[in-house]
Amino acid sequence: MEQTFDSKNYSIDVLYHIGALENSIHFIFDKATKTCAIVDPAWEPNLFIEKIQESGYTLTDILVTHWHGDHTNAVDDIANMTGAKITAGINEIPHLNIENEVHAVSDGDTIKLGELNIKVIETAGHTAGGVCYLLDEHLIAGDTLFVYGVGICSLQGSNPITLFHSLKKLLSQVDDNIILLCGHNYGSEISTTIAEQKRANPFLLIEDEDTFVRYRMHVHDSTRKYPMSPMTLEEVNALL
Repeated sequence: MEQTFDSKNYSIDVLYHIGALENSIHFIFDKATKTCAIVDPAWEPNLFIEKIQESGYTLTDILVTHWHGDHTNAVDDIANMTGAKITAGINEIPHLNIENEVHAVSDGDTIKLGELNIKVIETAGHTAGGVCYLLDEHLIAGDTLFVYGVGICSLQGSNPITLFHSLKKLLSQVDDNIILLCGHNYGSEISTTIAEQKRANPFLLIEDEDTFVRYRMHVHDSTRKYPMSPMTLEEVNALL
């Protein structure tokens, strides 16, 4: 499945359900310079390069949200074939299994893609140094924030307390009208606005750190089923 999200100065194409873990692969196209960045390439490097070439764009950048192999296992192949620059969060680089040089960015940095500005927001918690990428109208969130869900906190470098505070920071920096694009299509909708997530994502409804940790680590996985649907605060409290 494929969908295009169009904006004035750029477009984002998303390929859904790619590979064994059904990843969502994001292509950012800068209209002015015909340059492209791919976010979290995994599983199908030749398919991705062919798509970019057929679109008439040149791949210049590979952006990584976090270290997990289902988001990075095509990074080296694509970099070797294209010479594209690899970028990841500075606190995530020690965990990456990537042979090529990786350019480090920090929270608040701006990445230039052609004439586009892409803001880096560090959102550790799902991993030690994962990042989200914010454009004018879209947030590419990797596995930090899903449609009506968030990433797990049970693998190397994860921490639910850190994730709780990262989500608070993220929501303070991202406008309500921004469209959320995720690393997997786990929700009952492909994408929503940040406003809708604030209204009905159970993890964003919880205000207390301890309650968030208990819900993430002990309640959520045993009480909800995919695809994730919107919830009310009353429904969340009933599970707690």
